[in-house]
Amino acid sequence: MDLFANIGKAVLIQSLGLQKNYTETASESINVIDHDNNTCHNCKYCDIINSFDTDSDTYKAAQVICESCPHKVLTTKTVYKKIYHNEKNRYGYKPRLKSNSIKLLLLLHFYHPDKFGVICNVNSLQLAKELGCDIKTIFNNLEILSRYNYISYCKSSTYNITVCLNDYESYYLPANKGGRGFFVMSLDLLKQIIQLENLLTLRIHLRELIEIDNLNIKAPFTAVSKTFKEIKLVLPDYCRPCIIKDAISKKSDIFDISVNDKVIRFEINDNFNCRRRKDECFNQYISLFKEFIADFNQTVISVNSSNVFPDDSFDFFSAQNEKQDIHFQFIKIKDYEYDDLAQLAMQYSYNYVITALSTVYNNYILHEREITNLGGLLRTIIISMINNSTGPGSSFSTGSDNFSAA
Repeated sequence: MDLFANIGKAVLIQSLGLQKNYTETASESINVIDHDNNTCHNCKYCDIINSFDTDSDTYKAAQVICESCPHKVLTTKTVYKKIYHNEKNRYGYKPRLKSNSIKLLLLLHFYHPDKFGVICNVNSLQLAKELGCDIKTIFNNLEILSRYNYISYCKSSTYNITVCLNDYESYYLPANKGGRGFFVMSLDLLKQIIQLENLLTLRIHLRELIEIDNLNIKAPFTAVSKTFKEIKLVLPDYCRPCIIKDAISKKSDIFDISVNDKVIRFEINDNFNCRRRKDECFNQYISLFKEFIADFNQTVISVNSSNVFPDDSFDFFSAQNEKQDIHFQFIKIKDYEYDDLAQLAMQYSYNYVITALSTVYNNYILHEREITNLGGLLRTIIISMINNSTGPGSSFSTGSDNFSAA
């Protein structure tokens, strides 16, 4: 399973249930020309603006001249506008899901979807174990997700399935092409969400996670406050304040929740602030890989001089089984390639990347074959390992022409 997954906000909101339509009045302070100041009293164009209809060409021409006038005086004016919120128009519609279906949909995103959202050879027994249910529940909910067009799936063997996340490609589209962005979820956060037994608690928590993520686009946010009325907009009609209070009283480590009069404040635990955790994790992996490469290159010096091989070497020195006189090479990695390694580790795990790097070492670096895209080559090997069920640390071999370095 991946350590982080990108989950489309549109799909997630559809699964939780669309918000009821509503209208709000928003105020905004803007700077406008003050036509009542003394400087403008004897101005022809000021007189036109105060006399002519705002839709007339004469008024518009005078307005253009006033805007470029060096003597203009600005003042602040508050304007009000009505904003109509309609999530069906914004996100599209799919039926609202129940607890196990929502959790299964989230869980599937952690099984290495390719760029089209296709996931091969997912073990249904493992899915059942992760969700704490039986295999019948898994297949019942796969049917629901398929019927409601969240996924397509088929059995590839008795217990293995191939899944397509139907809207996956739209996650990364710009807004003008129908994209609505994605929410970065960590595996730790997913495990906490799976533990939420109450359906309303699950819906409220996921909604507030999306809300905080949306606010983080503009500035760092760790908390959000909502009235009972605002929360009720995203829940079924039967959810009165007493039911909402009961739902948020359920124990959870995701948020610190406080209720004051009619306002509920959700403050996210730092451990589940996924954007922050992802940055921290990224930097930690870069440090780990730099440390590993430095230690490995020191080991190469020792191996070449003494011919003594370390026990725990992730098969980097497997070539010694074929040739006793081989001269092992250093691994040289550029700064931007460390970024690629860290990104792969966050998606697939550190051990997967190290195991794939050992394959690259034995098939490319030792043979002095050119590598033009190390990150792309490692990703290809990791995907092949996953599809062939060859986990990190297992024996994995490839012919020298099986993978492209481009």
